Amino acid sequence: MKIMQIALLTFLSFASMAAAPKGWIVAGSAPADYEFGTDVGKSADGTNSAFIKSKPESKETGFGTLMQMFSADNYRGGRWKLSARMRTEDAAKAQLWMRVDGPEKKMNAFDNMDDRPVTGDSEWRRYEIVLDVAPDSVAVAFGFFLFGGGQVWADDFKLERVTTAVAVTGKAAQRPQEPTNLTFDE
Repeated sequence: MKIMQIALLTFLSFASMAAAPKGWIVAGSAPADYEFGTDVGKSADGTNSAFIKSKPESKETGFGTLMQMFSADNYRGGRWKLSARMRTEDAAKAQLWMRVDGPEKKMNAFDNMDDRPVTGDSEWRRYEIVLDVAPDSVAVAFGFFLFGGGQVWADDFKLERVTTAVAVTGKAAQRPQEPTNLTFDE
């Protein structure tokens, strides 16, 4: 009987580590190369966190993400800050991401921290993305991902409305307002 109990506990532990946490979706370009789950008691404040961990046999050329997607109805016309705490261990690249979809699968806004990834080993820290949700937006998607090897934990996601005094993040936010150096004299 004791062996059956141990086997059942081992199976339940593995099953909880292999599944997406409630309300989250497993996706990415290579989700089979990663393990997804919840770590009980492993967060900055001692509560639960979600994790993505590369499998030893993974090719380390794709990414796995835990994500959510929801209607933009209650967010249209505002500037929104997504924040979460993340921690990494031997991570090739770990990043938060957020995308705002418009009609006909048009992407209205996007930031995946590609210009500021979290790499290597890092302690718990809060990261932020700020995007505008245009009036014609249809859906908002967000999450965190791991590209390549290592492991990332995430916790304490928040989506808060902010004023236009808070700058939008991402590469699109860094584009100049006008063309520059058109004659190559600079």
